[in-house]
Amino acid sequence: MPKAIINGFEMYYETKGKGFPLVHIHGGFGGLGTGVMETEAPPWRDRFAEHFEVITYDRRAAGRSSYPEDGFTMENFAKDVRELLRHLGHERAHIWGTSAGGQIALCFGLEYPEAAASLVIADSAPWLSPDEELKAKLRRRIRILKEQGPEAAYQARAAEGTVGLNIFVGRPPRSEEERRSLEEMLERTRAQLKQIPREERIAKYAGELRNYSAYVDWDATPRLKELKPPAMVIYGTEDSVFPAQGNRTMIQLIPNVEYKSFEGAEHGVTAEYPEALDLIFSFLKRYTPQKSRASY
Repeated sequence: MPKAIINGFEMYYETKGKGFPLVHIHGGFGGLGTGVMETEAPPWRDRFAEHFEVITYDRRAAGRSSYPEDGFTMENFAKDVRELLRHLGHERAHIWGTSAGGQIALCFGLEYPEAAASLVIADSAPWLSPDEELKAKLRRRIRILKEQGPEAAYQARAAEGTVGLNIFVGRPPRSEEERRSLEEMLERTRAQLKQIPREERIAKYAGELRNYSAYVDWDATPRLKELKPPAMVIYGTEDSVFPAQGNRTMIQLIPNVEYKSFEGAEHGVTAEYPEALDLIFSFLKRYTPQKSRASY
């Protein structure tokens, strides 16, 4: 599987299909929270790969990519994507960010408008959270990491618990089979965590906090009116990870925006609603450059 040094760290990435490039930026914050399990390719990849070159990658300090100690700013996350595209020989692409990947997609659109044929923001927001108490806890834990080191931050986690968003929330299981499947997934994750040596767990937790440090005070709201690429916003009205108010802000402020809200839906609408994928597919096809359509 391909790895390359991209913007100062070893990045794992995959490509599938031929056509105009489509980069998917996955969610989560890496480290122990969402970086232990391998980042799976999105289930829609095969369908979209019939029309696009779908590019997926494991973000900095997540999945199979390396865990550097620096480079954790939203602007640098966007540069990671830009440099990956250059590595693959592309100057433009559609950029699709899901959940915590949505903020990176927004930043990419602001920093590299000429390189974004379009933006898709799904299950996300222009900021991390409106919860000031949550962000204050994150800042304290990040400060421990910076001032006292990874060991002290890990000990704080053991003593006081994790900090950050609960990205594992979602709708209740719809069947006993689904409930068992979710429990089995959690058990596999717990078992995998137990197998990781303590030193590695400490390093991974440091990576998670470093990722969070890029998000905790970042807010695209003041710059949303500057976005030049056409954008599509997809969200659930009952999203408890990134509340709907952030999506409504994006809809109001982004100049060239289309959107679809799913009434009563929790986090993860692209996984639950085929209509969401149909809308995104149609949007991407409409904004694929004409020259590229003819070339492919």
